[in-house]
Amino acid sequence: MSGRAFLAAAVLFGLVVAAGAAVWSAAAIAAGAALAAGFENRRARRETAATLRIQRTAATREDERGAEVHRLTLELAYERSRSVLEALQEGVVVIDVGGEVVMANPAAQSAMPGVEGRIEGQLLWDLLPDELARRARSAWALLGENQQAGSQLEPVRYLSIPAGSRIFDLTAVRVKSARTGQDFGFAFLLIDCTRSHELQQLKDRFLSSVSHELRTPLTNICAFAEILGTMLPGESMEWPEFVRVIHEESVQLSRLVDAMFDYLQLEGGEAILRDERVDGAAVVREVAATAQPGAAARRIDLVCAAPGAAAELVVDASRLRQLCSHLVDNAVKFTPDGGRVRVEVRVADGSWQLAVEDSGPGIPEAERRQVFEKFHQLPDLLTDKPSGTGLGLATCAAIANRYQGTIACGDSALGGARFVVRLPTRVEVPLAGAASV
Repeated sequence: MSGRAFLAAAVLFGLVVAAGAAVWSAAAIAAGAALAAGFENRRARRETAATLRIQRTAATREDERGAEVHRLTLELAYERSRSVLEALQEGVVVIDVGGEVVMANPAAQSAMPGVEGRIEGQLLWDLLPDELARRARSAWALLGENQQAGSQLEPVRYLSIPAGSRIFDLTAVRVKSARTGQDFGFAFLLIDCTRSHELQQLKDRFLSSVSHELRTPLTNICAFAEILGTMLPGESMEWPEFVRVIHEESVQLSRLVDAMFDYLQLEGGEAILRDERVDGAAVVREVAATAQPGAAARRIDLVCAAPGAAAELVVDASRLRQLCSHLVDNAVKFTPDGGRVRVEVRVADGSWQLAVEDSGPGIPEAERRQVFEKFHQLPDLLTDKPSGTGLGLATCAAIANRYQGTIACGDSALGGARFVVRLPTRVEVPLAGAASV
């Protein structure tokens, strides 16, 4: 019996005694038992209610913890998706069904010139340049029409859209949940393809230049061969001259084709390089001596400063000679009659250095990196610009790279261009077939 039930029984017993009862009556005993049971039931109900309150509180807290975990999971998934979008090089824009921007990653915002501040809530085509804006709105309209017609949600694509100095490919698609069917609006993908178009233009110019260079000797060969076909040997005094022209044009054609294949082998890492000790200064003096007659014929002052004390190199002698020849020949070719060309060799900072500079028209600063790229040719700097395929400097860069060296272009104290090649005095030659350019 609990304390409260015992106290109630004692009170009842006292009341009975006070009334003068001689003995315990059955009614008094029953009443005491009933009173005790009532107190006991009340206590049990209170304990049950308290237990239920504890259980409800625990369940509420469990629900709150579950909700918090779910919220944190959603935030983590959102941050992961946002981080991925921000890291993409392609522009991604999401708009609602009305065309207003919901989100845009940094790459997409870079396609919106002059736009500052918050872009969410603004119409996408109000943020993009003219042609790109027109195509974006057209894609949005087409996707909306397809949905109303019940058509499949096929993406809309527009290629090569000019946007100022850049070119974009645009893809738009309607975003709809496959599980719930909820419509999330439209996603636009903006891909900056400016560089690929530039390379295509360079390739087109290269093919045009190569076609011209091939066409000239081929035309001469075909023409003189056709004339010779109508003549008998010894019949005319022009016979030996025609044979000489055919031979010279054939040699020129062969050199052009060889230069193209040689560059492709260097670029692909397929060229086989020898590992031999070479006197770099001697190679430069030899190349300068070879170019001297052509320079003298045009009254160009060609000076070579290549001391015999310059350090030796461990390279392929034929490749080093090829590199030097390209640079010296270019300098002489682009220097006006009566100009100056200077070739210098020295050792500095642990590297063998070759500098070739001229008094020609020079190279614009904006062109000094692209000039070493394949297929690249400078704009017309001279009225009688020398012909070429644009592979000479690209070949020089490929050779320097294969020997872990560098080549750069700058201004010359003579007024024209200055090319500097730096090669380590000792390098490990890459294995044939390893891409290194």
